[in-house]
Amino acid sequence: MSEIREQQRLTKDERDRRVLELCEQVSEIERRLIPTGLHVFGRAADAGERADLLRMVASFDRPETGARALPQLIEEGLNVNASAPSHDGARLSEKSLQAREQVEATTREAIRRFLAGGSEAACAWLETTARVPVAESRRVFSLLEKIEEQLRDNRELDAFARALRGEYIEPGPGADIVQNPSILPTGRNTHAVNPYGVPSDLAFARAERLVKLLLERHRTEHGRYPSAMALVLWGLDNIKTQGEGVAQALWLLGVRPLRDGMNRVTDVEAIPLELLGRPRIDVVMTVSGIFRDLFGATMGLLDRAVQCVAALDEPPESNYVRRNIRARMEAEACPFAEAALRVFSNAAGNYGTNVNFMVMDSQWEADDTLADLFVTRKCFAYGRDSEGRALEGREARAALNGALARVEATYQNIDSFEIGITDVDHYFEYLGGVSKAVEKQTDSRPAIYLSDALSRDAKVRSVEETIRLETRTKTLNPKWYEGMLKHGFRGVAEIESHVANTFGWSATADAVDDWVYTEVAETFVLDEQMLERLRELNPHSARSLVARLLEAEGRGFWQAEADMIERLRDIFTGLEDRIEGVA
Repeated sequence: MSEIREQQRLTKDERDRRVLELCEQVSEIERRLIPTGLHVFGRAADAGERADLLRMVASFDRPETGARALPQLIEEGLNVNASAPSHDGARLSEKSLQAREQVEATTREAIRRFLAGGSEAACAWLETTARVPVAESRRVFSLLEKIEEQLRDNRELDAFARALRGEYIEPGPGADIVQNPSILPTGRNTHAVNPYGVPSDLAFARAERLVKLLLERHRTEHGRYPSAMALVLWGLDNIKTQGEGVAQALWLLGVRPLRDGMNRVTDVEAIPLELLGRPRIDVVMTVSGIFRDLFGATMGLLDRAVQCVAALDEPPESNYVRRNIRARMEAEACPFAEAALRVFSNAAGNYGTNVNFMVMDSQWEADDTLADLFVTRKCFAYGRDSEGRALEGREARAALNGALARVEATYQNIDSFEIGITDVDHYFEYLGGVSKAVEKQTDSRPAIYLSDALSRDAKVRSVEETIRLETRTKTLNPKWYEGMLKHGFRGVAEIESHVANTFGWSATADAVDDWVYTEVAETFVLDEQMLERLRELNPHSARSLVARLLEAEGRGFWQAEADMIERLRDIFTGLEDRIEGVA
């Protein structure tokens, strides 16, 4: 009898935990900041957009202005713990989620009062309601006052006219508003960063936590640290974040940057293993052509970091870089300089992997075709050879394949609220492409991770989780697709592009659940009213959307009911006839 009661108790605990996990996922979808339409050149953000942006800006510490994160101030004032781990038991989870909802509701109301009555009104309300000291909240709202004023002032058309007249355009940094509010006002000439300052001290500090989360997730799921990881590094992402992707690579290797008297990063030094607290991870870096062009010194730094770690006299179970390089040297009679190559990009003057073009044009038959294309385009090594001579894009296909053969996980950093992995094809082109190349070399698909530092609680997600989240918050979210449809022809093209980019993750990583395609079909094609709207606004994109769904089923990425596929075929035929003027 006691065993039955115990089983019943455990079953109830498990049920409660699942409900709370679901509640947390729904809450996360609700909190997600998404665009509700395309950017219109010269048009300032409306009141709702300003409120959402200000709330997100206020959710992060701003050390440059001395302002702390508003939710953290509210949490302390209310004496609640909204950041408690939510998997330590049902009671703790419930308490934590309730606290989080209370903090978020208070934050939203504070922003609403700020927009309606100004800083002093919001500060006074927070002091009364949540016991937040006025001196602390005033710093936050002083920053928000400046940002709110700049959001109302869109200078893009004026700057465009000045550019056409050949006049001076004031420079400004590039990023998104939440990461770096100093990008405002808009309409300025975007500049980059000093490549010799990458990674910045702040980027290196932020990267430490994400790397810990990344490695801990892999160890939890696979019972060990990855022997090697493949990282994707993009130029614009590292400009926006002052080198967070680079910093993550350095943390995985277990080294820190060294700076000279002018604050330039000139070298690296190894972090002692006792301080690191885990093995040094082997890292294969595939970098974009823009990164190659802008960060030549940084590529040299990454190459030196690999060689620094490989030269350390440490046991193989603590230094995977040294272990993997020596294993390849012994197995292939390969010289150290060749076995240690870890920084790869395109040949000089070339850009991209072309995997996206092959997928979008449906020009591949076997998976190996995509893997081979990625390696063909990205097998050019950068760094220095055994005699210290610079390698400026030397073709090294065997070196890249050899390095990828030991990879167990692939990873890329998401840096922007505005663009996700289903918004553009470059994510599956790079991260999906390198994952497919690893799969070919190892005969098994690697774990594929993406970081999400777009909220106070940075997370590491699998590619499957990220696709599910983006599908729910964007593609299938009426707020998102209705916002797109307001733009007519272009809006329908944007919806079709999301579906095509989602399909790209099926092609390169088989990472899309059946329900995604099913609900896309039901939302946009099998709903007669919606189909008519798409057909009237942009029949060509409507046809392409249906064709992509049929291709997903035809290639085995989607197990759909036979009658649904038959209906999609009939609709496709009708769209073709209408475009050609037959019907």
